[in-house]
Amino acid sequence: MKKKLLLAIVVLLAVGTGAFAMKGNGFAIGAEVTSTNFSSWGGMLNLHFTNVPLHFAIGGYVESGSSGVDLKIDYWLLHGNLISGLDWYMGIGGYFGAQVQPSSSLSLGVRVPFALQIWPMGELLEIFIELAPAWIPYSNGATSAGNIGIQPAIGFRIWF
Repeated sequence: MKKKLLLAIVVLLAVGTGAFAMKGNGFAIGAEVTSTNFSSWGGMLNLHFTNVPLHFAIGGYVESGSSGVDLKIDYWLLHGNLISGLDWYMGIGGYFGAQVQPSSSLSLGVRVPFALQIWPMGELLEIFIELAPAWIPYSNGATSAGNIGIQPAIGFRIWF
């Protein structure tokens, strides 16, 4: 069983790395406006390293009476081209949130991002629109198997 799991992970990493080596030579950096269920809004800094199929984002939110920080790490499973200048991707990832005001609490979950990528300047500038269904079974110090939401985002990345 462990050998099959290890083989599956190696195959996914090999396929994923080849699929995402097509943009730039080193890395991408950008920003996004993001939300949880279209109710609380925040911003995130994006990082993506071309030879690693992982996408990292860290950010936070400040709204009336509360604030917090968020971290997400996504593995881009699939990536394709729709038409010239318009691509898409789908992945799976993890979410970590820490509310710091008015009281401290943590959230942990799994997300499945689906996105469209627009390339208005060749492979230099990417504008993306992402919807990520999220399952957040641990939130505010309690577990809830039915805590399902959506994490939309719109942003850009500059590829180097």
